[in-house]
Amino acid sequence: MTIGGGDLPADVAASPAIYFTPRRPDLWDAPGEFRPSASSESARRPTSSSPSGGGNRACLGAAFASFEMKIVLARMLARLELRAVPGYRARIVRRGVAFAPSEGMPVVVERRAA
Repeated sequence: MTIGGGDLPADVAASPAIYFTPRRPDLWDAPGEFRPSASSESARRPTSSSPSGGGNRACLGAAFASFEMKIVLARMLARLELRAVPGYRARIVRRGVAFAPSEGMPVVVERRAA
């Protein structure tokens, strides 16, 4: 198989590198910065965050899930404060095509002062 002009031997596995997509300067204004609002600052192509994320392959429930997540997080964070456990060092591992903390991310949860 030839991908991007490079030949891959039969015994090589290839998969999308989702980790690198938001670091592409041709898709993002500040590819090295963590800015959660970056995707809403300007209209992006549906496929800019995932090669199979747009068109007829888009998730049917994506809009509802996003809306629901915003409501749940807003209600939760209005009442609670989350902090990383002091001294905890996450070890990053690959999970499918994404990266995540190996043992999850323990947090300290406290009620916000009224």
